[in-house]
Amino acid sequence: MKTLMKAFLALSILIALPAMAISLNEAKSQGLVGEANSGYIAIVDASSPELEKLVKEVNAKRKAAYARIAERNKIDIAQVATRAAEKLESRLSPGEYYQDNLGRWVRK
Repeated sequence: MKTLMKAFLALSILIALPAMAISLNEAKSQGLVGEANSGYIAIVDASSPELEKLVKEVNAKRKAAYARIAERNKIDIAQVATRAAEKLESRLSPGEYYQDNLGRWVRK
């Protein structure tokens, strides 16, 4: 009976692991996502539904923020995103990824 309970516990942990959400900072520090040269985040290597959801959510929030800034300053959203990319790259921690001007992923 104890063996069966342990097996169910182990199985429930394995099933629950993919459901746990990963934060942007965790994904960056693990090298899963990086700062793209577009001002948005992107998946660096292997994708998963969890990462795709994270990227979509973060990028939607960034796009909304960029749009507000662009409207307030009467400039194009692309200009805001480009400037944001430069700032975000400079704030990366060692080991995190950014995309250079040629589209290559570089580890800081």
